[in-house]
Amino acid sequence: MPDQLKTAASHLLKLPSLLYAATMIVRSLAYDLLPGLSRGVNMPTICVGNLTTGGTGKTPMVAFLARYFQAQGLRVAVLSRGYGRRDKKKQEIITPDLGQNELTPDKIGDEALMLRQQLKDITLVLDADRLRGAETICRKNLADIIILDDGFQHRRLRREFNIVMIDSQQVFGNRCLLPAGFLREPLSGLYRADAVIFNKFDQRHPEFYAQAAEVTNYVTPRKLFRAAYQNRGFTAINGDRSLTLAEMQRLNPFATVSGLANNDYFVKQLTAAGLDIKKSLSFKDHHVYTNKDIAEIKTICQDLSLITTAKDADKLKAVIGDDQELRNNIWIAEIELKLEDENRFFALFAKLLP
Repeated sequence: MPDQLKTAASHLLKLPSLLYAATMIVRSLAYDLLPGLSRGVNMPTICVGNLTTGGTGKTPMVAFLARYFQAQGLRVAVLSRGYGRRDKKKQEIITPDLGQNELTPDKIGDEALMLRQQLKDITLVLDADRLRGAETICRKNLADIIILDDGFQHRRLRREFNIVMIDSQQVFGNRCLLPAGFLREPLSGLYRADAVIFNKFDQRHPEFYAQAAEVTNYVTPRKLFRAAYQNRGFTAINGDRSLTLAEMQRLNPFATVSGLANNDYFVKQLTAAGLDIKKSLSFKDHHVYTNKDIAEIKTICQDLSLITTAKDADKLKAVIGDDQELRNNIWIAEIELKLEDENRFFALFAKLLP
């Protein structure tokens, strides 16, 4: 789009953006002043959310927290709306004893399926009505602690601890609310945060410190943390082989395929790890792969092995079918979030643990 059109579009979006901002401010004040609008449950609830649209790393943070709480001997339930699932209104309960073959991206969403594969001992409750989902967890005694995924703006369910994820590559963009920018609510919403995580800090924006300085107007420095992703190895999409990073480096070069909010970070991370990425196929977040996509991927894989994400793997397998030649040529990059100063972080909500 030419710069003049971009400028014109930006001006046209300013008015709806201001109206949206006013709506969010009034909504927030209502929840602050009228406690009866929200309700809590009799179980510690920790929310992982953000102020912006797009991928800030909420799901990896949920997995990070779940592993920690499980290590403390607690039963963990992750409560999510299950973005991308077919039946958005139905409540789904996925307990640890539920067979893996019954779960598909179409039924529970790609991120929920990724969590289930990484953390087989957690309970997943998918419900657009997060209060109803939390009450189900308590009534059926499914867990000792609830992690609310992507629920910072879902204020009808009270929680004891709010974690806000910020993408260090983009921070707040142009600082405008939707649709002129990608803020879901004004920055003043940070006053509700008990911890703020600057994720992807290893590839932070050149003007990161200037852009992020305003956060300290709402959150004290002791509640600010930095995080990045680290590689745990690579698994063949068939699940029959695993390689370390050093072993993958000996197989250079590669291509990548991903459907993320920030595909660029995925490619840069692999490159920084010493992998030679020759080609990249990038799709929008939560992309559902088609036969046309697979044909393009097969063309690339004639010369290069392919690396994809855990979030994309099951959606790719569903379309690839029984094409063993292609399956044998695709690797899943297994990553996890690494948080600096973990002890200081967990000390913030240690009193909440049952």
